[in-house]
Amino acid sequence: MGCSVDVVYDYNRRGNEMVTQCGEWRSRTILCKACLATAELRYPQGWSYYPGDVCKHGMYTGGSGIDWMCGPCEMGD
Repeated sequence: MGCSVDVVYDYNRRGNEMVTQCGEWRSRTILCKACLATAELRYPQGWSYYPGDVCKHGMYTGGSGIDWMCGPCEMGD
């Protein structure tokens, strides 16, 4: 997810804009307004760090290394 458009994601101590491309990781996935709107439609439950890391039950299932699971999702709900 991400379209590579430049996005202001923060400001440094001097008040200067910090810019990266849409879809890049900066302790969370940075999205432009258009990609954010698409992600909000696709993942109405929200997310913690990147779209799709929280299931419809609100359980964090993202990350790498550990296999985070949601019981109801695993059972087909």
